[in-house]
Amino acid sequence: MSSLKPIILVSLAILVALTAFACGETSQTVVPAAEDTPLPTVTPAPENTPSPTVTFTKSPTSTPSVAGSIDVGGYKLLYQCFGQGTPTVIIEAGGGDRPIVSFTWSAVTQAVQNTTRICIYDRVSGVRTSQDIAEDLHFLLSQIPVPGPYIMVGHSLGGYHVRVFAHLYPEDVAGVILVDTASLDAVTAFATAYPTYSPDESSGVTNYRISDVNAFPTPDMDGLDFNASAEQVRQAGSLGDIPLVVISASPDPDQWTIPGFTPEDGERISASGLEVQAKLANLSSKGIFIVANTSKHFISLHEPQIIIDAITRMVEEIRNH
Repeated sequence: MSSLKPIILVSLAILVALTAFACGETSQTVVPAAEDTPLPTVTPAPENTPSPTVTFTKSPTSTPSVAGSIDVGGYKLLYQCFGQGTPTVIIEAGGGDRPIVSFTWSAVTQAVQNTTRICIYDRVSGVRTSQDIAEDLHFLLSQIPVPGPYIMVGHSLGGYHVRVFAHLYPEDVAGVILVDTASLDAVTAFATAYPTYSPDESSGVTNYRISDVNAFPTPDMDGLDFNASAEQVRQAGSLGDIPLVVISASPDPDQWTIPGFTPEDGERISASGLEVQAKLANLSSKGIFIVANTSKHFISLHEPQIIIDAITRMVEEIRNH
């Protein structure tokens, strides 16, 4: 169970460790409505780079799995793939998560494998950056029988790595799904939403204010260099016209019932977190924003059907065009 402070959860887990929560009923809000936002079929490439020509196939009823490990230069990455068909879905898990052993994505993989191939892998720890992780994943995918382009699904801190991957290898990305991911705007947004500073404010408010300002520099989750990774994400910029779905956990004002915060403060801070997530949909001209209304940070555990539906719809749109 993570010991991270509530602000990190609300700011969509810049430093999230594995957490377990109770499941809730599935409900969702979509902005804009999904039926009004068709997804394109091909990954648009950067200027002067032609888009790939790809024939996508449906998954058969049988679902053989592929598993193994690949040496990426002194260490090995474990991987598992389920089902068959293209485009293949690649899961980039959140900070501290090892989905092969944690089973945090089991509900999603079990459902999606009936539609197309889906792969998970376990990262290794070490002082690295999002670009290092993206390069490792690209090498891994080049060594196993799962041709691209891929639908990249990034959870929490994994969203950083997915965005850098899409920037480095646009020809290998057919679509992106960001699940309650870290955002470059989170710290600023929450600092703005906090109560106005007062010399006699409670220690609770002061401690959280200080904690948030210093949220980035410490490289402790996955040994990641957060400052360098944030700069890489910033340089990666937008996703252009790559199909994008952003799924946010439900904001919880009740978690701000701590000394120094009023109910109004909790509402304002929670709303700020939701706004940060909504802005991520603007990374693509084909962005869709969805709220998992009963879910906490691990949406793959709380409301997996929302992720399954987003993946399935993106697969179908890509195949049909």
